[in-house]
Amino acid sequence: MECYRYETLPQSTQFRLLEIFPSTKRDEPLKVNLRAFRLEDRSTYESLSYVWGTSNDDNEVLIEGEDGECKRFKIRKNLNDALRALRHPSETRTLWADALCINEADHEERNSQVALMGLLYWSASRVNIWLGLDPRGVAKAAFDAIKPISTAHWRDHGSMSQFSQAQVDALDPKLWRGVTELYQNPWFGRVWVQQELGLSREAYFYWGDAPPVDVRDVFGFDIWMECTGDAVRARFIGDASTVRGSRDLWLQYSRVTRSNGPGDNSHFMATNSFLQILVDGSNCKATDARDHVYAFLGHPAARRRNAYENDLGVDYWEMCNGANQTIVAPDYRKTTEEVYLEVAKKLLLQHDDLRLLGAVSHSDATIKSDSPSWAPRWNANQHCKTIGTWPGGWSTKIEVAGTPSMHIHENALQVHGLVISSVSSLLRWTQESVDSTVSEAFRRKSNMELLYGRRIFQTQDGHKGLVQNVVQAGDNLVDSINSYLNQ
Repeated sequence: MECYRYETLPQSTQFRLLEIFPSTKRDEPLKVNLRAFRLEDRSTYESLSYVWGTSNDDNEVLIEGEDGECKRFKIRKNLNDALRALRHPSETRTLWADALCINEADHEERNSQVALMGLLYWSASRVNIWLGLDPRGVAKAAFDAIKPISTAHWRDHGSMSQFSQAQVDALDPKLWRGVTELYQNPWFGRVWVQQELGLSREAYFYWGDAPPVDVRDVFGFDIWMECTGDAVRARFIGDASTVRGSRDLWLQYSRVTRSNGPGDNSHFMATNSFLQILVDGSNCKATDARDHVYAFLGHPAARRRNAYENDLGVDYWEMCNGANQTIVAPDYRKTTEEVYLEVAKKLLLQHDDLRLLGAVSHSDATIKSDSPSWAPRWNANQHCKTIGTWPGGWSTKIEVAGTPSMHIHENALQVHGLVISSVSSLLRWTQESVDSTVSEAFRRKSNMELLYGRRIFQTQDGHKGLVQNVVQAGDNLVDSINSYLNQ
């Protein structure tokens, strides 16, 4: 049997949809066809979100042509498992799935399809999230454990009371083992899935043979656990930061692209800049480092001319088809360094200030590289929490009338400022210095993560502060024009 070869899409606004033929047998060969559609057709389809997994392409799908002849096409195991799980026993199911609907070998097509991806997920009737197989049979018990708590959380508008320690101790660890596995699932930590979920009309988690659950069932539980269920987290979950990060990005996307999105009474999510979206997604993992930027271009903030605009009430369809283009265009012919430098320059223009520098994080290796040190490396995040990128906490701008704030010359960022002192010494962390820094500088224990990747510096006149680990004694301290101070 011949191998399948893609036909070129005649227009950059066209895309393919995958039709899965029905079968009652899980092990029967997957048979599908691919058809081209236009965005303006507003076709009805579902989409698939999943982790690509290993590069083992030893699974095959049969793609039927217009003449009824089938041709072979190799896919990865996780996609094969997902399509089999979603295959209907008696009806054709129409999906958008990247690895089959995009000719990944054609760079021009890949660029154009990535540019459409936000609209493709936003337009889908629902997003089906495949978490993988369930070899230990824990998925159903995990979903059954969290769903009542989540339902109560949404019903009571977040006022559900916390579990007592006695209640937590009474929970069956065998039943909750699956919740632990759920929080360790790699899907939550991938860059592309954040946008795929965030732009969804509806989203459901599929895990093995367990009945699917709504995304709100998982994230409602996580919100409750963060607010009043920390004893549950401590006993069964441990580190919940990956799921929490995915949840927060879901809220940021849905709040500004769906009229029925989850609550945000203060509207702070509608004002988050594209810089903040990149910061929040920087701990995610990507096979291609350029996707640390490209995977978030579907967020409305990527199309703002002014970073401090508000996206409330935006019509997502009209916005994506309007005059404002994304801050950068996907181009996989560029190197990672070129992409990061390009978006850094555009962010400086979009903000018209130096807030970008708050996202810069360096290790001893990156500070010595040939890439401009002022451009954030989104693939080399040192888990160093940014200081100064969020306008709500850093709103006092240093300005001097008539003095230009910055200029880029041959990829060098030139800024104006005042040298106020220099680093005379760098202090070692002790429990006493940690406690005093948290209480004096940040006022909340939850901000202890701001200390990671940083050290306390001291000047000759006794002033202290925080700097990144790569700073050395003798380095100057500068107040730069158009940078920000804490309120």
